[in-house]
Amino acid sequence: MVKSLFHIFLCSVLMLNSMVYSVIRGSYELNKAYIIENFCVNKDKPMMNCDGKCYLAQQMKEAKEKRDANATHKFSTDFGIYIPAPALGQVYQTLVSAIHQPEAMYSEPVTFLVAQEINKPPTA
Repeated sequence: MVKSLFHIFLCSVLMLNSMVYSVIRGSYELNKAYIIENFCVNKDKPMMNCDGKCYLAQQMKEAKEKRDANATHKFSTDFGIYIPAPALGQVYQTLVSAIHQPEAMYSEPVTFLVAQEINKPPTA
């Protein structure tokens, strides 16, 4: 039960992360009157028909900048900082020696896996 709820939570977080702009737009549509009243820059110019779109554009721009800032951060660039170069050589040698170890050999032949006789299917 807890595992299922955790999976549902992770899926919803992933979906919301991919729908950031849609969530901002939906929030704007739901709270349009409040945004016009409190956040609109062009309240004194009603002929512009801004209707809080200046606030929406600002929110979209902030979300785009935040996403771009997160996109430039790469795990691979930071990972190399914490491993000194001599240690990398030791890790590589350990991996290569582990891969190229000889396989275990049987001391006697394995004959119990070989069929001694061939069974024929019954005829009708």
